[in-house]
Amino acid sequence: MRKLIIGFMWFVSGICYAQSETITQQALMVNQMSADAYTIVDVRSPEEFAAGHIKGAINIPFNEIETHQEALAKLTDKPLVVYCRSGRRAGIFIEALAPKGYTLKHLEGDMNKWLAESLPVVKK
Repeated sequence: MRKLIIGFMWFVSGICYAQSETITQQALMVNQMSADAYTIVDVRSPEEFAAGHIKGAINIPFNEIETHQEALAKLTDKPLVVYCRSGRRAGIFIEALAPKGYTLKHLEGDMNKWLAESLPVVKK
């Protein structure tokens, strides 16, 4: 039981660490007017992305990081704003890329909050 608790605490601390750099929906909306401010990365599945995503976002599913290494290598020139539906997948994605020198920001509240605030989405 003790190992289970320690493992859970380690997992939670890793996700919390990965989410330490955040950006609000309002700040992202303001910065979207300057297209060069950020690269927005939606780490949800292609089906979720097609159903509705933030304008200008690119889709790199969190579980396909290895197959997108070439595309990711081209994204080091500006900060990446990462989001998913609720935060878990974005946290995993951020944790995987942080040691590689990327400047990463996690969208506060992810897509759930974006939709709750009735902010615009694009359907593909």
